[in-house]
Amino acid sequence: MNSTSPKIYPRNDHCVSRADIDTDALKIMYRLIRHGYKAYLVGGGVRDLLLGKKPKDFDIATDATPRKIKNLFRNCRIIGRRFKLAHIYFRNQKIIEVSTFRDSSKASSQNDSQEKDIEEQDNTYGTPSTDAYRRDLTINALFYELSTFSIIDYVGGMKDLQSGTIRIIGEPAVRFEEDPVRMLRAVRHAARAGFEIEKKSVDAIKHHHELLTTASQVRVYEEFKRDLSGGAALPTLRLLRHTGLLTHLLPELLLNDAALLTENSYFSTVVERMDSHLREHKIEEPLTAILGLFAIFLVAYPSSKEQLLEQELEREELVDHLKSCFIKLMVPRKERERIDDLLALWLRLRQMPIEKVKKLNLERRKSIRNLEHLLRWLEGDDSDGKLLELVSQAAIARTKGHGTRTRNRKGRRSPPKRRARG
Repeated sequence: MNSTSPKIYPRNDHCVSRADIDTDALKIMYRLIRHGYKAYLVGGGVRDLLLGKKPKDFDIATDATPRKIKNLFRNCRIIGRRFKLAHIYFRNQKIIEVSTFRDSSKASSQNDSQEKDIEEQDNTYGTPSTDAYRRDLTINALFYELSTFSIIDYVGGMKDLQSGTIRIIGEPAVRFEEDPVRMLRAVRHAARAGFEIEKKSVDAIKHHHELLTTASQVRVYEEFKRDLSGGAALPTLRLLRHTGLLTHLLPELLLNDAALLTENSYFSTVVERMDSHLREHKIEEPLTAILGLFAIFLVAYPSSKEQLLEQELEREELVDHLKSCFIKLMVPRKERERIDDLLALWLRLRQMPIEKVKKLNLERRKSIRNLEHLLRWLEGDDSDGKLLELVSQAAIARTKGHGTRTRNRKGRRSPPKRRARG
């Protein structure tokens, strides 16, 4: 740790306003402050507000222990074992996470075998200073203090935000050995914000990228899902290739001298269109369509839309191909089944006259929404316009409830349930 004295940025020196903070998060912080505790908005919420973005989450850190937090909020539930967190629940399934400041003991990796020691170590509490130095990136270690409207910076995060720099807190090689997933997070934030990873950190990633294979592959998959679904998949994939991490995630993209990832490739054009669509529209669970899109390109590496449409694919060939895709990713069996169902429907409709497609009850297909995304990303002109229009109509109908009611064993629609009298 270099210093315990933070640099304070008063309200006139930053752009964070209470008007942009979730009202329930404000209520939580005000209540904690009224009861004599410190309460800061922390992490990605502060970072995004400083970048002029709308935060996805509003996380709070405090010196109140989880038990004391629970005593203050009836709508609170304590979760976790390695490090206990307080989840405070609100309407519309909103959850705001409140954590107690962590101490400065060495952060442990998720796959450490001594779980009992980890639990005792991670549930010891500290100060704002120790909590800041436990975080991964300088830009994610900024605190917003509601009582003074100021930004508290222990690690130089404000300067890195202003200069567009991604910097690991502490010694990068040591932090990556503690938790290799930090390498993915550094790449993600650089790609999404258009920042550069500072030299010492990027050199450490290149030198230690094989550590990613020692991390929990379930965690790696979950992190990579976020990378692909966040609207910056193309810059993320290119940066993963540059750092060597792509070898352990999607090595299939590195074949043919990584031709798919070149500047003006058809794949890059389609993924860029996908990223734009994901940024502009809130899409629930887009991963099936994303992996389905990648699988299509990994069949024969088409260099143009015309070449893609000319491919003569059979259902069995596609099934066999999917088995060899994503070999380094721990894709769950159910997810693979959804991808298979999506691509089977795409293949079938692509080979069918449009007049025949009109007669199908497409709204009954579970993968119809994912097919709409897939067609929208693949089309670059109006050649698929009629099919996309039909699929979009079916997706809307399914969303409104048509074709989604449960069926009984005889295949008939079950009648709606009636409320019991009395």
